[in-house]
Amino acid sequence: MTAPRTVTVPTSDHGDVTIPEPAWCIGIGHDVPNLRAEIAHQGEPFDITVNTARGPRRLLELMLWQDPFPSPASPHGATVYQVARLLDGDHFGYDFAGLEGLVTDLLEAAGTVRRIAACLRIEYALGGGR
Repeated sequence: MTAPRTVTVPTSDHGDVTIPEPAWCIGIGHDVPNLRAEIAHQGEPFDITVNTARGPRRLLELMLWQDPFPSPASPHGATVYQVARLLDGDHFGYDFAGLEGLVTDLLEAAGTVRRIAACLRIEYALGGGR
């Protein structure tokens, strides 16, 4: 068995901090923190894309995230959670149940897009789409 992987991160408030590094961490998030509370573990981003007339465009970006030294206000504490970055650049953290809720929201949104596509198909069939 191999020893757990660790990383040492220099901080301005606690000096060098050595912490366990999860196997999924890609190193971004502890490359230039200033404070210990800013250290984070970030996983590989996964893009959810849609095809457009100008090629694929990112609709959503998902990645694993962990704050080893979370602030007391953090809703996730030190547990691993999923971050979703939206089209507008804003991002939100989800635990497992929250991510399942996101799936439900996306499926409902897909249903809305299908209904709009059906309306457009009817418009074209009636000659309104020319």
